[in-house]
Amino acid sequence: MRKFFNNYERVTYEKLKAVADNVGAHVFSKVRLADVIPVNNSGISSEQFTFALKSHVDFLVTNTEHEPQFCVEFDGPTHRNKEQIRRDEIKNKLLEHFDMPYLRINGRYLENRYRGLDLLTYFVDVWFLSIAFNEAQAAGHISFDEIFDPASILSNGTPGSRAWPYWLSWDLQVKIQKLYESNKVAQMSPNHWIGSDARENLRCISSLWVTEKGCLFVETGMRKHRFPAVYCSELLSQLAIYDLYDTLVLALKGEKQLKTFSELDARFKFYETNYQMRSEAYCGPRKTEDKQNA
Repeated sequence: MRKFFNNYERVTYEKLKAVADNVGAHVFSKVRLADVIPVNNSGISSEQFTFALKSHVDFLVTNTEHEPQFCVEFDGPTHRNKEQIRRDEIKNKLLEHFDMPYLRINGRYLENRYRGLDLLTYFVDVWFLSIAFNEAQAAGHISFDEIFDPASILSNGTPGSRAWPYWLSWDLQVKIQKLYESNKVAQMSPNHWIGSDARENLRCISSLWVTEKGCLFVETGMRKHRFPAVYCSELLSQLAIYDLYDTLVLALKGEKQLKTFSELDARFKFYETNYQMRSEAYCGPRKTEDKQNA
């Protein structure tokens, strides 16, 4: 008999359950799509109705009252073929039609790379933090003009608690600033430009000037999610800094060649031409006269 979970699915389940157990939530696996969304007499097409009856979601997370909160889909290598992409898009549209949040993750979301955290845990933690925030706001404990931002939440200093604030690139951005202050890089904070493609997947280019004329840049992306607790383009800009910093370490060792302005400019123009802009940030490089006055 084949295993009910593959290794990635097992790890995904364990990480989901670890967060859910802390807040009294529940995790279910291999749930029929038609049992998650109310498809009967809903007006959807016959193709969509049949699809909902025959397909399932990998994981469903509910609250303490067993009310569905969101779905998690693990997209392995087979999700790159045309037929699976088509099926994924049907499922996405059905979930969106019935206002059901979802995450589409891969193996990268399970790595404990981000301040000792994995991305799946981050997403789910932030979901339940946002609920607690909204409840506290409704009860009058938080001002109604306060906006939920996980990067601004601090811990109470309890031993063994997570690394707060939930600003995943915080440590690396501090390191880059220190390199800037010691004149080892020419830019205090990385630039980024993020856009969405035709399927609403996010594409990001992030860059850093190491010298006045030499820079580094990396390109990364994120599958389309519908997960209102997390502002995905802001999160992606933080994740790109991890790849950028790894490249910077190599460059400072002389193991990575710097790029020219024309190379960087060509890639930025490619993004501006091919993707719909979602987010951007720019911090100019330090000039020679600034370095002399530092």
